[in-house]
Amino acid sequence: MIPTAEPPAHGLRKAEFIALISLVTATIAISIDTILPAFDDIEDQFSLADGSFSVSLSITIFLMFLGLGMLVWGPLSDRFGRKPTMYISIGLFVLGALISTLAPTFATFLLGRSLWGFAAAGPRVISLAITRDSYDGDLMARIMSLTTAVFLVVPILAPGLGEVLLIVGSWRWTTAVAAVLGIVAAAWFTRIEETLNPDDALPMELGRLGRAARAVVADRQTRLFTIASMLAYGAFFPWLGSSVQMIGEVFDRPEQFAVLFGANAVVMALTILCVERLVRRFSTYPVALVVTSVAVPVGAIYVIVSLLADGVPSFWLWFGLASVLTAANSGSTPLLQTLAMEPMGAIAGTASSVTGAIIFIGGAVLGGVIDRAIDQTVTPFGVGFGVYGALALIAVLFANRSTAESDDQRTIPASS
Repeated sequence: MIPTAEPPAHGLRKAEFIALISLVTATIAISIDTILPAFDDIEDQFSLADGSFSVSLSITIFLMFLGLGMLVWGPLSDRFGRKPTMYISIGLFVLGALISTLAPTFATFLLGRSLWGFAAAGPRVISLAITRDSYDGDLMARIMSLTTAVFLVVPILAPGLGEVLLIVGSWRWTTAVAAVLGIVAAAWFTRIEETLNPDDALPMELGRLGRAARAVVADRQTRLFTIASMLAYGAFFPWLGSSVQMIGEVFDRPEQFAVLFGANAVVMALTILCVERLVRRFSTYPVALVVTSVAVPVGAIYVIVSLLADGVPSFWLWFGLASVLTAANSGSTPLLQTLAMEPMGAIAGTASSVTGAIIFIGGAVLGGVIDRAIDQTVTPFGVGFGVYGALALIAVLFANRSTAESDDQRTIPASS
């Protein structure tokens, strides 16, 4: 008889698992992308100055608290299990979205965004931990790539959905939709099996959790690929924070934003599907190395073209170069995160928390530097991709995978 493969720990068919994890993690994209067309309405609602960066501050705050939340949800899921922790995080996610939706003042709106971002870290961290519980190696990389590709359908639809919600309702509808999505995700999540092995549960003891975090940071492979992921996110976040400004103000095409943003997301999704096929043939590391390297020459071409045009090049040339950069970035990030998580099988929850916090907090800070430099020029966007991309490539090159410990060798010391 031919032996059958052991079923994955989550208990679902692969297609349903990918769809479910994509929906759960899509709560982050919905939380960001759907409100982008509503910036002007939010400014008017709270009497903010025209062109104020206060509304875009809600994106930065969301990402910052998303990073902080990652330090909490992973250890909780390592102690109490993936499912109960997921339900709690989604519950707080819905509460934060409702606070922002009903906010009478801009301060209350930002308070809701803070809780919303903090809770949104739960679905991201726990989904990654469940994936690591159930898969490893190139198969994990392929699952994460497919999940990310499906997830990127959300940015295709979200700004358009936001525009529709603005027509039939108000800007508050663009935040309320995330609460509805969270409820749907929680209901669907009841179908998944608990993937945390009871023998791997970590006690809620700060010293032990601290040692687990140190194990994550001390591992050469995990550390370097996490740094590379942080740099990649730092290059990409300005697309989320400033694409409205670049398309709408620098190029004076505000009415085309939803379509162009969606078209860019289609290119990213197709790129990830191509990367997934390449991983099947060549394995994760060489594909990650090649895709990460794209940002360096294309970023340099982008900067040269932009500088020659005094910061405002031909729109379609700019959009083409920006699409290549964001597509390559979207193809590399799931692979970099897979490689970072590969040695962390026994502490997947804590590992996803520590790496996620570094990636999102560091990426938000790095992205904020670029965001602030984008005014009436798109040059800083290319500079960010070129510089951060080069540093990410260096980190990938220095990541010596041959010295990484295997999953069954990774342990957490019982004492210092």
